[in-house]
Amino acid sequence: MLAGVIHSHAQNAKVHVVIHHGSSKNYIYITQRLPTPQFFDKDYQVDEQSQTRKATLEFTLKQPLSVTLYYSVQKGRSLSKSYNLYLRPGDDITLTADLQKPQNTIVVTGKGSENNQFLENTGDVDDEKMYGDTLPNRIIALINKQAAINREQLHTYIARYHPSADFIKKQQYEVIYFAADDYFGFKENNKFGIQKAYARNKALWQKVQDSLFITAGNQTRQLNKQLLAKTSLDINSISGIERGTILKQQNNDEALVATNYRSLLRSLLARVKENLWNEAEENPDQFYRKWYQTDKENGEKLFKDDRQNLLKEKIIKAYFKGQTAEFLYEVLLNQAKDESDPKNIPVIFNRFKEQYPRSNFISTYEPYVAEIIKKDKSPLTDKMIFTAGNGTKLQKLDEVLALTKGKTVLVDMWGTWCGPCRQEIEKNSAAIKEHFKDKGLNYLYVANYDTGNQDNWKKLIAYFHLEGTHILAGESLSDDIMKKVNGHGYPTYFIIKKDGSYEISKAGYPMKRDVLVKQLEEALAMK
Repeated sequence: MLAGVIHSHAQNAKVHVVIHHGSSKNYIYITQRLPTPQFFDKDYQVDEQSQTRKATLEFTLKQPLSVTLYYSVQKGRSLSKSYNLYLRPGDDITLTADLQKPQNTIVVTGKGSENNQFLENTGDVDDEKMYGDTLPNRIIALINKQAAINREQLHTYIARYHPSADFIKKQQYEVIYFAADDYFGFKENNKFGIQKAYARNKALWQKVQDSLFITAGNQTRQLNKQLLAKTSLDINSISGIERGTILKQQNNDEALVATNYRSLLRSLLARVKENLWNEAEENPDQFYRKWYQTDKENGEKLFKDDRQNLLKEKIIKAYFKGQTAEFLYEVLLNQAKDESDPKNIPVIFNRFKEQYPRSNFISTYEPYVAEIIKKDKSPLTDKMIFTAGNGTKLQKLDEVLALTKGKTVLVDMWGTWCGPCRQEIEKNSAAIKEHFKDKGLNYLYVANYDTGNQDNWKKLIAYFHLEGTHILAGESLSDDIMKKVNGHGYPTYFIIKKDGSYEISKAGYPMKRDVLVKQLEEALAMK
């Protein structure tokens, strides 16, 4: 159980929603359960005479839960408004909204209403127009302005409604980590569009980030003394601080109650990993000594074998501890599951269990890890056919067409390194094969940018049970195929027809399976 929250036996918490003069049949709510939000799409109960829409949300809680409710405000449009809720065990609140009234104000009554009056969302700022900025001046000014508004709104709310102590603490952490989370997300996304300018100005962008992180750490310590800092960022106040120390200062078990803090942690895990990829390219000797305790030759083998899961675990161990590290382990496991990336997950999970034997996350992931262990034992079969020399000498699409002459073939351009590729295979491959069983459809899997990864390539073919023909493409073949089928990124699917013609999948990404099924049925029907 997270620190800084109330402890109790499980109790129900109820939210009654009453909408007057609404038009939408459904509403959405998202629960901020660790580590990732859970999404629910539900229908209202509608009184046909008055057209009043009602719903009751009920939760069994041992600790507080943040929920975001989305409800439609205009007929025939997707426009909706959101309302943030903070529910404690035993709460029983009613939200009433008359959508004909100005600003669609929600009235909140009942037990727990002191924690659920309207408080402006302390989420992202409107930064779309600032993408492309080569200096951080405008974005940090906007963030500082919003951060000051957030602080003032919280002080006003506390004085007016006298909410519970745990609610105040959560919202203070939301305010503290708002700027760091928002700036870090903007910086990391913006840098890809301004690569040359970012390289020139990297030190300034980084200095702002360091300052925000240190400010958040200082405010956290002040919060323990019941103080909330009100100063804006001074980017000239920070210099010469070791970056690893700054990251370690973000370890804050108490702040895990705050959405902004959890969002920052997720971003840090992903972006620090990407920055380490760059370090491996730019300064390999130092990188492999620090992160793999070995020389470049041996370290490179370990690194290339798993650039994702093991490296994330190394980051967690290097910079985080306690419940913050436990949360990040859960983020790692959740992302691996979401990206269909089983690499090293059983050994990482075992280390996680040893370090956190009482973690609530263990039971969540045990079935997932057990399935990985089972599938890891899957062998290659005679229905997994490898072209001569694994196809590494093929250069052109025409050579592939010669191999498939007279057949209808679904071609999957994928890579073992490609998360979306693995996801699409796991979600759709078995279902497509079941639909077309004994109907004459053939399957060709072309692995791209994997020529130095043959062992893992074959292991994943067995793991995902990819019956069909396999090619390990060189760069020239990958480029020729993608150019001729007009493919953009991986995965790309295309269909080779019996007459040797071909067309790209119309199913898009994520795959609309029914669209691809129809396209394949039409191809099979050709004489």
